[in-house]
Amino acid sequence: MQIVAPVGYGKSRFGRSLGGLFIDTNLFQTPEAILAAIKSSPERKLIILDSLDRLLSTEYCALFSYLKALRDEHKYQLAYVFLTSKPIGQTAQKLLGDLSYLVSEHVENLPPLETSEYDLFGWKATPAQLTAIAKVSHGIPAVVKTCVLILRDGGSLNLDQNPQLADILAKTGLVKSAELSASETRLLDLLLAKKEEIVSKDIIAQTVYPDVKNYSGVSDHAIDQLVHRLREKIKDKYSLQTHRGLGYKIT
Repeated sequence: MQIVAPVGYGKSRFGRSLGGLFIDTNLFQTPEAILAAIKSSPERKLIILDSLDRLLSTEYCALFSYLKALRDEHKYQLAYVFLTSKPIGQTAQKLLGDLSYLVSEHVENLPPLETSEYDLFGWKATPAQLTAIAKVSHGIPAVVKTCVLILRDGGSLNLDQNPQLADILAKTGLVKSAELSASETRLLDLLLAKKEEIVSKDIIAQTVYPDVKNYSGVSDHAIDQLVHRLREKIKDKYSLQTHRGLGYKIT
């Protein structure tokens, strides 16, 4: 079985909840390490591999062959669950070999959370707040958690006031609009006002996030993601260049 869930859906947590042998490819980073973990385990009823889509290269072909042979040896007893960020289709068949049938025979998508399933961390939300969380998060667990903590601490779900929330939304693919957000507009205005000059991240943080009280909370990564989103939206009109360690310049 193949379980598909984009970033933020908690597919690893779901995989661990199934029991069996859970293989985390962040910990076992070579085919030899994965093979050793499987061979040394007595588990022959359920093996969960997270994340199969990271392993789609020729160096893992021997692992795929072993998994198919192991399944044949324990047919009707051993089941596999393959966790992936995107569905694995026919293009991977050559790499997976005979294992491709087991990967593709049954595909399920992890569903988003219902409001009744939200973990509120002991905080009591109003119906209006639950509606706002659902609207922003689309039920994606990682985004739900961020929204809950922001509202619990008295914050707003306005993306211009929460670079952390804007960043996580971009990672999950929820923010795709070609229209500029308020923060992107402020960044563009700043860069154009200093056209052909390198603008530092400190200046960007102070200009783009005027409502943030402590700019140490605006991470370099959040600014990098903001610049990345703006660059994609204006690439047909401007060139937005990164000067590592210094800042950004628009031409």
